Amino acid sequence: MKSSKLVTLIAFLAMATIGGLLTSQSDVKAVKIATTTTRRGPAKLYTSDGTEITDRALSPNTEWAVGKIITRDNGDYYYQVATNEYLSYEDSTLSDIQNPVQQPLIGTVRSRFHDGTVTIDKNLGGISPTPRLPEGSRWRIGQCLVNTFGEIYVEVARNTYVPAVHMVFNQILPNPTYDVGFFYQPFRDPQSAYNYTSIDGWFNF
Repeated sequence: MKSSKLVTLIAFLAMATIGGLLTSQSDVKAVKIATTTTRRGPAKLYTSDGTEITDRALSPNTEWAVGKIITRDNGDYYYQVATNEYLSYEDSTLSDIQNPVQQPLIGTVRSRFHDGTVTIDKNLGGISPTPRLPEGSRWRIGQCLVNTFGEIYVEVARNTYVPAVHMVFNQILPNPTYDVGFFYQPFRDPQSAYNYTSIDGWFNF
């Protein structure tokens, strides 16, 4: 009986210690979270040298704490989610959570080649004729959409959207609304005679 009580006490103290450590870490650190893209299927993982990991993948619409952020020679970003396991920026959105207090959702432009990002005009169904949003500029986010390709876009002005992969957010994005026809281009459709072209590939970044 005494032995049983001792084991129970040790287990309780261990749980209390772990809880305290977790609380302290969340209080003093900013946390970066990568959320895998909705509707794209499992997100591939890579080693730091770009080699694809073939026996594991991440489920869509799941959140992962990020360690290092590395940039490959071609300018692509990769987010570390485990020891020598990295997630491509094209398969996720990145949130840099500084404060747990509810704040407006803000996106900061961080494009692949540091020259800003294009915008999509929902009414035109294509790239907006207005200038790019400059690198480092901050925008209050409205609606979030996901299209048939699994790409997430965020609204920065009325009917004006930006690819979510070209921004870092101050909190985790809400679940996007599915819009099958948003920025649909037949030449990008993998069901056609052509292969799917990524956002950056299409924009010729």
